[in-house]
Amino acid sequence: MSVRSGDLTEKWYEYVYRNRAESVRRFAEEYPENRSLSVSCERFGHDYRFVRPLLADPDDALRAGKAALKRFLADEDREMQDIYLRVTDLPDESRVALADLRAEHLNRLHTTRGVVAEAGECRPKVVRAGFRCAKCEDVTRHVAQPGREFRSHAKCPRCNSVGYLSFAPGASEYVDAQEIRLRDPTGADAVPVLLEHDLAGSVSDGDELRLVGIPRASRTDDSTVADLWVESVSMECLTDSNR
Repeated sequence: MSVRSGDLTEKWYEYVYRNRAESVRRFAEEYPENRSLSVSCERFGHDYRFVRPLLADPDDALRAGKAALKRFLADEDREMQDIYLRVTDLPDESRVALADLRAEHLNRLHTTRGVVAEAGECRPKVVRAGFRCAKCEDVTRHVAQPGREFRSHAKCPRCNSVGYLSFAPGASEYVDAQEIRLRDPTGADAVPVLLEHDLAGSVSDGDELRLVGIPRASRTDDSTVADLWVESVSMECLTDSNR
C-alpha cells in the first residue's frame, strides 16, 4: 500500500516528536556533538500505514522523520543536518538471518544478529562534502554523503560552471565511522557493516550484536555482480560487558 511522504511526516510528528517534546528539544541542544535520536518502533503500535512503509522503503520513511523533526524544531531557528534516527524494536516480520540475505532484502529495513568477525579502525567519514569552484572560487557545502559511495557535484551553484569543482576537505563535515565484518552464528561468510557516529568504536571482535540495518549492494569494476553490505540504523551489543 502506497503512503504519501506527507502522511509519514505527520505520523512521525504525532507519534514521536510531539509526545517527546522535552527530550527532543534536549537532543537539539546537544547537536552537533550528538546527532543520534533513538526511536522505538513500538511508539507506532500496530499502525500498518506507518510500519509497512518503514520496512519496505526506509529511505523515504527516514527522510519523512527528518522532515518532521525540522518542522517540530522550526521555532529553534537552527538547521540540523545529518541526523541519525536510531529506530529500534522492529516487528518480528523484519527479522532475517545474515546468511539468508538476498536481492529481495536490498534497500529494506531488517533486524539481524551476528558475531563481529573483524572490527576495523575508526576513521573520519565525510557526511557533507564541500566543493571549491576553480572558476569563481566559491565553496559549496551542501552535498550529503550517505553510505559508502562518494557523491560528486558537477555544477557550481554560483556561476553555473560545469567541470570546475573539486573536493574541498577543509570545507567538509565529518563523523566517526567504522566498518566491521559481521558473521552469522551458523558460521557463514561475514558481511561488511558500516557503523557511523555514536555506533563507531563501540564493539570489539567476538561481540554478538542485534542489528537494525538496510542491506545495500555496491557494484565494483565492470561486473554486474554486486557486493553486499549493510548500512546500520541501530545496534545493540548482546555480549556481557563483564566478560
